[in-house]
Amino acid sequence: MGFLSQFLKYKSICIQCHNNPDPDALASSLGLYTYFTDHGIDTRIVYGGRESIKKKNLLYMMEVCGIPAEHTAELPKTELLMMVDAQYGQGNAQKFEAPEIAVVDHHTLYMKRTDKTFIDNTYQSCSTIVWELLKEEGYSVEDNRKMRIAFLYGLYTDTSSYVDLYKEKDCAMRSALRDDYPELERLKKSCMTVGDLMIAGDALNNCYFNTERRYLIISAMHCEQSILGIIGDMAIMVDAAKVSVSFTDVDNGYQISVRSCDWDYPANVVAEKLCENIGNGGGHKDKAGGNISRELMNEKYGHQEVTDVIIQRMNEIMLESHIIHS
Repeated sequence: MGFLSQFLKYKSICIQCHNNPDPDALASSLGLYTYFTDHGIDTRIVYGGRESIKKKNLLYMMEVCGIPAEHTAELPKTELLMMVDAQYGQGNAQKFEAPEIAVVDHHTLYMKRTDKTFIDNTYQSCSTIVWELLKEEGYSVEDNRKMRIAFLYGLYTDTSSYVDLYKEKDCAMRSALRDDYPELERLKKSCMTVGDLMIAGDALNNCYFNTERRYLIISAMHCEQSILGIIGDMAIMVDAAKVSVSFTDVDNGYQISVRSCDWDYPANVVAEKLCENIGNGGGHKDKAGGNISRELMNEKYGHQEVTDVIIQRMNEIMLESHIIHS
């Protein structure tokens, strides 16, 4: 018996994705939802935040993979809330009060570990964690076509179209589930709308580049986190850039996406320091993200523009790292 078996005692479980769920969050939720419903547990997938899912690739993913994710402002009555691809209390997921909390996540540790948390940032996708947890329980993902497609798409989007795929366990999942999936090919080719393309182009065209410290700041008109990631992935390809920070307005603040190609400035550390005391940030060495609270930022910086705050903090981060490494 493994990690998931401890939850079979519950009669009802709500699985919560972060706000604006991405493919990895939806795929991970599907894996857990299937496991619990197969054991007769009343299970629901929910997410909060200002907006419901509207992107065509996510709607198509939910349709072909059978993912019953619900947008809600209130948590349905449940015995257990299980956070997936996010951690309880972090700014990228609406905080719901619940009798008990469990977590399955692949980001940097934010909360205190308990026997109900599986948080390990050595995985590149949360889908890989869920795949391993299901195998541990004797559940064969290979026999479930919809879950295979979902897991592979979750991994695909969290590793920049497999370009950044290198961790052993994540590679093992891809090898185990790889097959010919027309649905997956359609998903790969439908992640941006024409509007998203215009937003990305405008943001990149008007970016700020600090030539001395070699970092980029990119302000994007209100867009989804996945588009921020695409913008960041494109920006960090600039030969002179060490770090890129893209951001957009969300809910009561700003979503940030950080990319790094210089391990003197790991993306997860940059994200944490950018959001320190004004939000939450974290992730991996090469890519990370976070949220800045507009209220907390205004308390600390008055009504400075968020771009100015980010530039100020980036200068401090780069200078601090330079002193440490020199």
